[in-house]
Formats: sequence, C-alpha cells, structure tokens
Amino acid sequence: MGSSGLKQTKKSTASPQEIIKYLDDLCAYALFIGMSYDQYWYGEPKLLNAYIKADEYKMKRKNQELWLQGLYVYQAIGNLVPVLNPFSKDHKPRPYLKEPIALSENEIEERRLQRIEKWTEMMMSKVKK
Repeated sequence: MGSSGLKQTKKSTASPQEIIKYLDDLCAYALFIGMSYDQYWYGEPKLLNAYIKADEYKMKRKNQELWLQGLYVYQAIGNLVPVLNPFSKDHKPRPYLKEPIALSENEIEERRLQRIEKWTEMMMSKVKK
C-alpha cells in the first residue's frame, strides 16, 4: 500500500485486434436486431441504442403475447375439466370464451357497462310482460 492507503490499479488497454473483434461481434448483434450494415458502420452511433431499445420492447411484447396465449390455453383446459374428470356429474364441457380477454382498463369498463346494459334490457323485458 502506498502512503495514501489506496490500492493501486492497473489500467488495461485493449489491443486493436480485441477492439475489432468486439466491434464485429456488436455488428453481428446489430444485424440480428434489424439494423443494416451501413447504418451500423456509417450511421449515427445513437441509432444502435434505439435498435437495442426497440428489440427490448419487442421481446417484452412477445413475452406478454406468450403469457396471454398460456392464459387462453389454461382457460380452455379448465373448460374441459368436466369432460376429463370421471367423477364429474356433468360430462359436458363449459363453453369457450365468447370474446377475447379484456386487456386495458377502458376495455374492462366498456364490457362492464355492456353487461349492465344487457341486464337492464332483460329486466325491462320481464317487467313489460
């Protein structure tokens, strides 16, 4: 230890070959996520960051889509449980969803209002009879 009590660290520098290999590997990744060769080598450096961020968004969306697909499969299998269960009194499958699962708050509220409207119409028709 020196007189200041701090550790001395060596700064390592990469060789030109290591830098070229790194840039070539990064180029392959850029091409993979949709960037063109010319954009990577001659374009604005910030563009690579935009492509990387866009790829992250695509992966996140794909993950959500696959999760939702799993939810639909789970729902469908759950509707088949009466058929598959030998101890079930009713061996008829429950009906599959009549419409897609609501994903946004607006869609959920809109469907809630539609159910209320349907219920109101049904009750009004019974009162009129």
